[in-house]
Amino acid sequence: MRIHRSTLLMAIIFIVSVLYIILYFKLFIPSAEQEQNIAVILKEHNIRSDFWQTVSAGAEAAAKESGAHITITGPLQETDAEAQLALLEDILQQSPQAIVVAPINDDRITAELKKIQDADIPLVIIDTPFSLNSPPPFVSNDHMAAGIQAGRTTATETNGLPKAVIISDSITSGVSIEREKGIRKSLLPYKQSIYGTFYSSDSEERSFLIAKESMNEHPDLNAIIALNESSALGAAKAIKEANRTGLVKLIGFDTSMYEIRLLEEGTLNATVVQQPFNIGYLGVQTGLNIIKGKTVNPVTYTNSIVVTKDNMYSPENQKLLFPFIEK
Repeated sequence: MRIHRSTLLMAIIFIVSVLYIILYFKLFIPSAEQEQNIAVILKEHNIRSDFWQTVSAGAEAAAKESGAHITITGPLQETDAEAQLALLEDILQQSPQAIVVAPINDDRITAELKKIQDADIPLVIIDTPFSLNSPPPFVSNDHMAAGIQAGRTTATETNGLPKAVIISDSITSGVSIEREKGIRKSLLPYKQSIYGTFYSSDSEERSFLIAKESMNEHPDLNAIIALNESSALGAAKAIKEANRTGLVKLIGFDTSMYEIRLLEEGTLNATVVQQPFNIGYLGVQTGLNIIKGKTVNPVTYTNSIVVTKDNMYSPENQKLLFPFIEK
């Protein structure tokens, strides 16, 4: 009888111990999924930027889907490297499990990203081609492919006789460099199709002057390819002022509200649209997969869509042009 009681007592103690251990791990040792903590630093975190707000929405969706904690920050202006540097320094001190960055092109940013890698914090680069000695996973629109689409659209809009100038925001912009490569590749079969590439320093006024001077210097100019929003807006102003809407085809990139209005009125003939939601989603998903120890692709590209006045009202393109409007 004593042996039976002793055995029963030991069994009870064993069961209680097991339950205690299970309870302890549930309360005090979070699961890998609960521990997931990822930081995202964008080029710009501003409610006035539709593109970066959509990237942010995609990042949040990926984190929510995995039950991960996410912090999203960024400077108010896409050119504010000083502010992005300060955010990177602060995030590094917090030691999240992974960091996703859309970097501004600046040597100080490069050095800070190297510090993140040296701290063994998984790093994912999104949107902007960036050179590091040990390249981290990269998630972006295929900017060269987008440039090829812009070049082909230019050839179509000019009936196979393109006489164009390219207006770029900056000679050092990785995105614009890739877009220009694609444009030149696609227009290579057309002789003397590009009069030159000019740099606006991301200034709408400078772009206006470039477009105006180009139309004066080249009377046969029939296309302007603008590699970013400010370039497109400045060129559109020059085309309208010269009463050459429809005669000089304007091909742009992305989908600000101003560009959408130009598309509706016919001054902007086509715009090559990225899928920013997918960039944010896949960037965070890549970071979370690294945390989980999964193998990730070194490069993940998203596609671009050419939107014109004729197809801008299709349901698919409406989602790209107006991502925050409930249908």
